Formats: sequence, structure tokens, C-alpha cells
Amino acid sequence: MKTNRRDFIRNSALLTAGALVLPSLKASPGMYSATAMKPGLQVYSVRKQLLEDFEGTMKYISEVGYTYLEGYGLGTDGLFLGKYTAKEYNNVITDLGMELKSTHCSYAKAEDAGAMIDAAASTGAEYLIVPSTPGNLRKTLDDWKAVAENYNKLGELCKKAGMRFGYHNHTFEFKAIDGILPMEFLIASTDKDLVFFEADLFWVTRAGYDPLRLLKQFPGRIFLFHVKDANADLEPATVGKGIIDFKSIFEIARADSLHYYFVEDERLDNPFKNIKDDYNYVSAQPYMN
Repeated sequence: MKTNRRDFIRNSALLTAGALVLPSLKASPGMYSATAMKPGLQVYSVRKQLLEDFEGTMKYISEVGYTYLEGYGLGTDGLFLGKYTAKEYNNVITDLGMELKSTHCSYAKAEDAGAMIDAAASTGAEYLIVPSTPGNLRKTLDDWKAVAENYNKLGELCKKAGMRFGYHNHTFEFKAIDGILPMEFLIASTDKDLVFFEADLFWVTRAGYDPLRLLKQFPGRIFLFHVKDANADLEPATVGKGIIDFKSIFEIARADSLHYYFVEDERLDNPFKNIKDDYNYVSAQPYMN
């Protein structure tokens, strides 16, 4: 059956009604200490350096002060970056006193994801994230419906493995198809107990969508953030130097369902300095710790 706007609006009415509740949420005076967080890093920020000197780069990350990490490049063969077993990858991290809380992985059909899920689970990671939906699978709303069904299946497999499954956005999820935003459609079409979302605050902002609106519209669905800033031209900026209102975003998110956040700085100029500058900002903000 072809998906249409009328069906989407009807089927998602109860979900979006939750937005009536969240705007009233405020951070209580003691909430930050009660729900303490630690600065995390998506290690894609230093992707070139990791390929050149994996152990040395991880050591630098630990020396900067990051405690929690999010990996990337976990394939359906169960290898990280095409060459490291889960044990090899994770041992370097834990030996440096850090924890792999989450990892990005390849897009895969549920029936092809077994080795990938087992590898992630063996590291002790809590979250397995698909970072993007392939272009050939997202041309129509029916495509997105099939993707949502696959994500539900992946979510069930991750749940059985003791993890949560999630999806990370870019900007294309906010480009309407037949009057419907794929991001809203995907959230409404996935099982809230099986699929959560990692909101990339930079890409949400660059897409022209307000991160606060996303949080208020879909309470209880966004568990992770990618923290990166944007300048007035919507180009990447050092966290805290741009236009994104992190304080307001975190106040609502931490009163709702935010579990962790990971700094991601994709700028290729001086990435070691970039992630240190980012850390200096986030580690000094009470609402981020």
C-alpha cells in the first residue's frame, strides 16, 4: 500500500501529541549532578590520524580528557576500520581508561547484521548506530517505510544482544517527500522500544530545523547527541563559538531522554587542536557534565 500524507498524519497523531508535555520541562536546580554526564568524542573527528597511528591517536584523546567514545567503521564482517577485531579495538580504549559507549556501523539488512551486532556487543557498547541511509533506499516514502521496518528488526536483534539500536541524521531527512519530512516519518514509523535516535545538532541546524522543536515533538526518542557547532554561514565551528544554543537544548534533553553526547568535529584542519578546543568548552559547561 502506498504511503500518503493523510495516513502519516493520522498514524502519528498520538506520538506528536507528546509535544504538548515537553515544553514545560525545565532543569531543576540539582538535575545536573543527579544525572552526571562526561564529555564523549566521536572518533571520526580524528579519522585520518587513527588510520596512521591508531594507538597514539587514542592516547592523545585520553590525554585531552575524553572519557566516553563513539566508534565508527564497524562493518558487517565484524571488524572495525576493516582490520581490527572488536577485542583489539576495545582493548586499546580500555587500557587508556576510556569506554566505548556507542559505535557507528554499516547499513545492513537485519539478516546480514549478525557479526556486526555480536562484535559491538562484545565490547560492552550500549548503542549501535546506523549513521546514514543509502541514497537508493530513500527516494520515496515507501522506501522510508521499508527502511523503518528494517530498523525495527535491527532494533530487536540489538535488544536481544543487550544493546540499543539507533539512527543518526544528516540533512536529507529534513527534505520533504510528498509534503512529509523523512525524519518525522522515520521516528513515527519505528517502534519506540526498539529504535532511538542520535540527533546531530549541526546537521539538524543546517537543515533549517530547530533542534528544540525536534526534542519537543518526539519526547523519549532522542537518546544521544552529536555536539558540533555552526557559524552564521552554517559551516562547522568550534563548539561554543557558533550559533547553536546548546544550553537550551541540553536543558530540555536532559529532562527527557538524553543519555550521552559525543563531540564530533569533522574539520580537517588541525583536528587534534579542534577536539581539544571543543573539550575545553564542553567540560566547562555545568549543563554538559
